[in-house]
Amino acid sequence: MNGLNDQSTLDTRQLITGKDGQLFVTTRRNVNIFLAEVDEFQAQLSPTNVDYQPVGSALVFAVNTGYSITLTLTEAVVRDDVMLDELIQDIQQGYFPGFDFQGKMRRRDGQAQRIVYRWCIPDGTIDLQNLTPGEIIKRAWSFRCNASPEMLQMFKGISGLTSDIYGGVQDVVNVLGALK
Repeated sequence: MNGLNDQSTLDTRQLITGKDGQLFVTTRRNVNIFLAEVDEFQAQLSPTNVDYQPVGSALVFAVNTGYSITLTLTEAVVRDDVMLDELIQDIQQGYFPGFDFQGKMRRRDGQAQRIVYRWCIPDGTIDLQNLTPGEIIKRAWSFRCNASPEMLQMFKGISGLTSDIYGGVQDVVNVLGALK
């Protein structure tokens, strides 16, 4: 081969797209439901930092003071009995519901990644009714998660990559430690 990247270790068959993911919600009735109507979701970690500049230093340091987790999703409106019903019932009683979510991604080789987001409460703006002629009716949700994410399952290395050659990440760390 005479390409620019003859040594590429990326097997594009292992790339993951949106069709390889799922989102589940657990309601207060402790029912775990696959949200097939969700066409996009995103979970993000946002670190919070404060600046610190010691005397005599031109460099301003970032000092981490915490973080927040947000989860946003957009669903096609096909039912109201999962989250909207709980939201409306709870706000009529003067409080907000909390939900647990689980995001799952699958690779072609059968491996999966699962992350649980617990005690997520509504945050920001929630579409109750959002109508546009000629468009699919969708509802956007935004949540703030009041617990750290929990990784239930994670992707392992892909065969043939550097991490596999050395027996995994821990073996690479052990080899580098021995070289000191």
